[in-house]
Amino acid sequence: MAIVNSYPMGTPKSGDLLLGTSVPRVGTNEKATTKNFGVEAVASLVSRGFEEVTKTLTNAEYLSSKTAGTVIVPGVIGKYIRVVSAYASFIHAGASFMFSQDFVLSNRTSMGNLNGDDIQARIPQSFQDIDGNEVVIFGLEAAKPSISLPLMFGTSSTATVTGGGTIAITVRYQVI
Repeated sequence: MAIVNSYPMGTPKSGDLLLGTSVPRVGTNEKATTKNFGVEAVASLVSRGFEEVTKTLTNAEYLSSKTAGTVIVPGVIGKYIRVVSAYASFIHAGASFMFSQDFVLSNRTSMGNLNGDDIQARIPQSFQDIDGNEVVIFGLEAAKPSISLPLMFGTSSTATVTGGGTIAITVRYQVI
């Protein structure tokens, strides 16, 4: 058998194969076997149970985030939505993006209290986009999500929200 690291690096395609060892189930007399595994099957196994969505808010939706949160992931009856990662892309057009209260991802239908235990992620109010397109990663928080409720993006009703352009929010999540 050739030395594995002597082969050139490549970029995998969905139909490519990986060589690996299939480990038998515990408690059986089976032996480990060398097999080919499809790249697509491995990727599916790695991301099992996770979904990703990107929602682009218009400037009007962004500016109204303090009075009406925007649904990013619809609720699922009898299930919780758990944020795994999230980021926002502020697409600048004219006026700078600024906000005086944190933006949050939460299961709450009203954004009145930004210190609740159902907030899963937040962009701190210290972020400002004054010179062009910016990407900011939401800071994840320990949370107690609410069952059956959607995941919403918004800020406190007392916030001052300004800016010209759109915001695209990408959330990787799991329904549990």
